[in-house]
Amino acid sequence: MRVAIAAGGTGGHIFPALAVALEFRRWVPRVELFWIGTSRNREQELCDKNGIPLRILDVRGIRREISSEAVTALFSFAREIGDMKSFLRDNGIDAVVAFGGYVSAPVLAAARMRSTPYFLQEQNTVPGLVNRLFAGGAACTFLGFPLVHKRRLKGATRITGTPVRRINGTYADFAYPAGFDKTQKTVLISGGSQGADSMNRHLLEPAARLLEHDIQLVWQTGAASCADVKSALAGFPNAFVMESVDDLYPYYAAASVVVCRAGASTINEVAYFGLPCVMIPLPWASENHQWHNAGLVEGQGRGVRIAQEDGCGDEAVDAILYMLSDRQSYERMCRMALDNSPVNAAAQVVSGVLEGVKSRC
Repeated sequence: MRVAIAAGGTGGHIFPALAVALEFRRWVPRVELFWIGTSRNREQELCDKNGIPLRILDVRGIRREISSEAVTALFSFAREIGDMKSFLRDNGIDAVVAFGGYVSAPVLAAARMRSTPYFLQEQNTVPGLVNRLFAGGAACTFLGFPLVHKRRLKGATRITGTPVRRINGTYADFAYPAGFDKTQKTVLISGGSQGADSMNRHLLEPAARLLEHDIQLVWQTGAASCADVKSALAGFPNAFVMESVDDLYPYYAAASVVVCRAGASTINEVAYFGLPCVMIPLPWASENHQWHNAGLVEGQGRGVRIAQEDGCGDEAVDAILYMLSDRQSYERMCRMALDNSPVNAAAQVVSGVLEGVKSRC
């Protein structure tokens, strides 16, 4: 069996795709995987590490207003569709599994033209534009959450949860930074695969209160605010500030609470580790989907949603201190996180793809 995975750009698309790719290998040992993505280093690194050939697309979002850039992007998109038709034919692709984002569009268009069965995975409570456009022809769209928005999807859907990678052991031998204490209460702050400068700046001064309560802090900042955060917390030996982290799993394993945006991949990984979270949704996320994601998580009793505005950093720190001081409340939130963990999501997606391909034969 030959399967093409279409995913690229941010970790929110890439990591669920990687989870499904690795799950395919467990279910179908002789499966041949092909990854179609962007030229960003993250895809290349992960594909090289996992032995998956990468086909890079030079495609970008098409502007809605008329301009020379929009015309150029449109011609580029048309060219990529033609290239993808040849790619699917020449490699004998049996199924395409796409994870949203503009890189998926030419692959899905080519699959539709060639009558190659394709499947979608929608991570968020609000479906993205590409998934809305192609859902009607999909064999199935696998949903990370129930859709809570007026925009519904055509065609067959199945709620599976957002796929997450399996935990790799206990991380007992992981090389944490010098001075890191795995037995201490730890707060992990992460704005996602690219960091979150505006969230960091709201948290910068209030975070010192956590450190004064003898709480260990791990902060993945991204490039924009790393120097400022390091400078502000330089006097605290229990603060560990990093511009980027290749794999957050070892830090989830050591964390007590996570402060994060509300991208679907992140909040599902947090649940996978049975952790409560404080979410500050990205205010300008497409169709405010992070706000809706965070509302669902808060409704499940495993997180707190806070709007990014003046005072939100203090509000977040207050929520963290309350969680860590009230053992009953904390343990209840941990249980709710585990109860809503997408532990079998990748397996359900693979099973659904195999069923869909078999029914077409």
